[in-house]
Formats: sequence, structure tokens, C-alpha cells
Amino acid sequence: MPLVGLAQFFRRDIPGLACGPGGADLVQLFHCPFTHGMHLERRYRLRWRQARHTEDVGRFLVTPPEVPLLRWEHELPEPCVLHPEEVDTYPWAEDDTLPASLIARIDAWEDAQAAEHGPDTPSYQDDLSIPPGWRVGGYPSWASTGPMAVDCASCATPMRLLLAAEGYEMDAGSHSWVPLEDRDPALRGKASIRGGRSVVQPTRLRFGRDRDLHVFACPADPGHPPRWLLA
Repeated sequence: MPLVGLAQFFRRDIPGLACGPGGADLVQLFHCPFTHGMHLERRYRLRWRQARHTEDVGRFLVTPPEVPLLRWEHELPEPCVLHPEEVDTYPWAEDDTLPASLIARIDAWEDAQAAEHGPDTPSYQDDLSIPPGWRVGGYPSWASTGPMAVDCASCATPMRLLLAAEGYEMDAGSHSWVPLEDRDPALRGKASIRGGRSVVQPTRLRFGRDRDLHVFACPADPGHPPRWLLA
């Protein structure tokens, strides 16, 4: 069964994208359109390529593979164009992802902000550390599972986040990440978002139970198999 393409990223468009095996400068993400096993496992495939080879029209298929009949709408991505934006991200503040003293200071600051300004005040986790949506590089979000060690199965090297995919580009807890053109500046939280589903969920995809799909790569050897994690 042909795999369904989810995304492709060129290093020329995203300077922070890691280099692939043999200097590959294009990474593509696919998934099987069906689930597998009693736990309804979703299977993904990461392919590294040389961009110059993929842009040779002579190599294109005359007839693209047909997408099979799918059970759920969110299993088929909505075609869209990426507009990358470079932002600074910071580690998830839990367990030993940051020094305990710094996490305590963050917690105290959030409590003080909430007491003074109410529940819609900005928070470190939602508004300052890691943006929602699709991300290349940076730090993983551990909202569902808590921090986990992710080591390479081939050489035991701690792996780095290659990319993360999320169904929603914005939500009620991430007001600060909503683009100015997509929100009402007089409102906060989910009420401020304008544009409907096409803005909030442009790709139409969902991962797990609305979790983030994290793809980790080995920094010692990009040829080592990637690891997938829903968190």
C-alpha cells in the first residue's frame, strides 16, 4: 500500500534542519494510511534525499498513487504551504530537564502571575518555552508523558529532536503564539483566535489522542534509524 506523504522540508528553507546521511538536504515524512495490531499502531517512515534529484521532472511518476478509502478525515493531510519562522525555544520545565531551583522559580513566577492577573495570564510552558504546531529542532514537549530519555538504538547516544508535528497550530493555552493576523488583540486565549478550523488546524492531521509526534535523530550518525514518540 503506498504511504501517504505528510511533509517535506528543505535545508535551504530551514537552516536549523539537521543534515541527513551523505549530506542529504531534504527530509520527507510519510505514514501508512492504516493502523496495525491490537493497539492500532500508526507506522511512519522518514526518507532523506538529495534535493537536486527530487527536482528532476523526469523522475516524477506520471500517475501519482491513489489514496485508499480512509476511515477518518484526519488520516489524510490537507495540502498546504509552510512559512517557516525561526524562534527560540526553551526546555520543558519538569523533573531534571532544568535545575530544580530554576523550576521552583518558574513555578513561583507563574503562581504570582495567576494571582495578580487571573487564569489567562501567560505561563512558561504554554507561552514561553515551546510553540504549538509543526517544529524543526528545538526541544520536545512532554505534556502527555512527562520527560523521557530517548537514546539511539544503534549506539546509545542521546538523540536530538529532528522534528515535531502537532494537529493544532494554536490552542486555548498558547495565546502568545497566535499570529497577530489570526487573533483579536482585545481578547485572550481560545476566544481570540479568528479564522476557524483552517487557521487552528491547517493540516487536518491528528496524532494519537491529540498528542505531538516527535521524531528523534542520532547526532552521532544521521544514518542510524530514527525514533518516534507520541508525547
